[in-house]
Amino acid sequence: MAARGHTLIFAVPPKSKLHELAEREGLRVEPLTLGWSRFLPSIFRFLALIRKHRIHIVNTHGSVDSWAASIAGRLSRHKPIIIRSRHKSTPFSKNFRHKILYQMLPHAIITSGKAVRTLFIRDHGLDETRVVSIPTGVDLSRFHPPLSSSALRADLGLSSTDFVVGTVGFIRYEKGMHYFVDAARLVLAHHPDVKFLIVGEGPEEENLKRKIKDMGLTQSMVLTGFRTDIPELLGTMDVFVLSSIEEGLPQTLIQAMAMQRPVVATDVGSVTEVVQHGNTGLLVPSKDAKVLADSVTRLIRDEALREALGRAARDVIVTSYSRESMLDHTEDLYTRLLQRRP
Repeated sequence: MAARGHTLIFAVPPKSKLHELAEREGLRVEPLTLGWSRFLPSIFRFLALIRKHRIHIVNTHGSVDSWAASIAGRLSRHKPIIIRSRHKSTPFSKNFRHKILYQMLPHAIITSGKAVRTLFIRDHGLDETRVVSIPTGVDLSRFHPPLSSSALRADLGLSSTDFVVGTVGFIRYEKGMHYFVDAARLVLAHHPDVKFLIVGEGPEEENLKRKIKDMGLTQSMVLTGFRTDIPELLGTMDVFVLSSIEEGLPQTLIQAMAMQRPVVATDVGSVTEVVQHGNTGLLVPSKDAKVLADSVTRLIRDEALREALGRAARDVIVTSYSRESMLDHTEDLYTRLLQRRP
């Protein structure tokens, strides 16, 4: 968006990963500590930021920031457009508080997939003209095959001949990493030489490490922690797995597909919009380690299927899920909303 001539201001927690990455890219950052205990001060802080930078669009992504920034936007004499981005398919209660948050405060809602948009309209009565699906796009200049590196494999303790099944994500309950580990144990019973790679960090990381140790899988599992070289890490994987129990349209899934990786993904959220079973990947029910393991095993044994799924996956991302497509749709929405503003 910055390259297209827009000015972006990131109001993010100080010393957070977002703060660090935005500054590294030369983008403007306004450090802002959020939390329910600082709710009222946050509203005044957002008001000051809107006034200071003469903000036209306020786009929020979480709970506390959506309340505080949206209220500030409605109170501001600059009258910015308020947009709530919703990335998850998690249902929420139909109470007056959520009616305010999703129907009264924002001018529009962006969902990361059509399934999440349908949920808002069907289950929560939102006006369909105010809910827009804009899937996260992939930077195809970064995510493209092949990027496998023997040096990176060696750094991870993997040989050039190891068959690698991997996943990438924030390690929290909703990502279903525990089911990934359970499935790994079942796969290893028949294919003991397969290696499993988990890229990411999060609140469930220590519990996951403990589980891996207790199950005796330490020699077969590699946990990398937080990494920025995601294209290269995806390139080391022979199969990518998404084991989430709830999602919108996860970025790591479409990045893996852009890398021409064959994927096994849980049938949640908007995943089925990109993963067509047997065509662009394999779909499995969530919370079912046995079926997940069976699908991974099927791909381990069938090289021709892996190659066919990988090629089809890459094609669908190039056609419909590029970063440029995402930016076009976002820019169009912003423009339309600004034109309607009094």
